[in-house]
Amino acid sequence: MSGAPQRLRHWVHRTLVAGVVLSGTLLLVGLVLVFLRHQPRPEGPPPGQGKLLVAALAGDGLAMLDLAPLLLVVTPMFRVAVLAIGWTLEGDQRFALVALAVLRLLGVNLLLGVG
Repeated sequence: MSGAPQRLRHWVHRTLVAGVVLSGTLLLVGLVLVFLRHQPRPEGPPPGQGKLLVAALAGDGLAMLDLAPLLLVVTPMFRVAVLAIGWTLEGDQRFALVALAVLRLLGVNLLLGVG
């Protein structure tokens, strides 16, 4: 096997592992903060993604708990984006275009489902 497909497989693997690790870390840190601060879950749906991200960066445990599964959901999207970039760099335009089409469909579904 040549080096380019192996490198692409390596980057896809790193992308998936990073998404799982970041999501798990957010979940763990969020749980610890919620328990330490005795934060009750407020009534109603969680805030939008922008407010959620700002609150999580400010140390809000509940925001981290809400953001963790969302990050896990978008991890496969990052995988498809890495594949599209990798195939473009390898010169495989057909697979790159298919990956971009899949990425667009996933993005639309995410916006419709979360937004």
